[in-house]
Amino acid sequence: MKIPVLLLMFATLLMTACNGPQEPEFKALKNVKISSINITEGLKIQLSGDAVFTNPNALGVDVSGMDLDVYVNGKKVSTIDQDLTARMTANSDFTLPLKFNIPLKSVIDEIKGGLIKDLFRKKKIDLRLDGIIKVKTGSVELNVPFDYEEVHEI
Repeated sequence: MKIPVLLLMFATLLMTACNGPQEPEFKALKNVKISSINITEGLKIQLSGDAVFTNPNALGVDVSGMDLDVYVNGKKVSTIDQDLTARMTANSDFTLPLKFNIPLKSVIDEIKGGLIKDLFRKKKIDLRLDGIIKVKTGSVELNVPFDYEEVHEI
């Protein structure tokens, strides 16, 4: 009778102690600047900056890339798809360099489609980043889902 009770207690302990890894938490976007303006490929502005995250996990991993879609008020305006090499240390903040292009044609199309009118009517900017952060530890590679949304009043 004691063995089934001990097995049940052990199984309960394992299930509660082994929570899966949590996704990194986005904290801030810093040092945003225009890196370049490219007119040969249809007028694109390249922005760069530093994304600050917190790793809530007890395990550090290497970040090998990210693939994120950038939305403003529900409209996709850009994609961040880059390979990189950075260390996500355990239980601490870490910074990832970002570079992404904003094609001015799509911005102009969105302006025609009412993005500017939406901004003035709603008096807010809803920024959303959605996609994956590619991490690896040793030879194991994982895609960590990432979904961040922030509303800014204007």
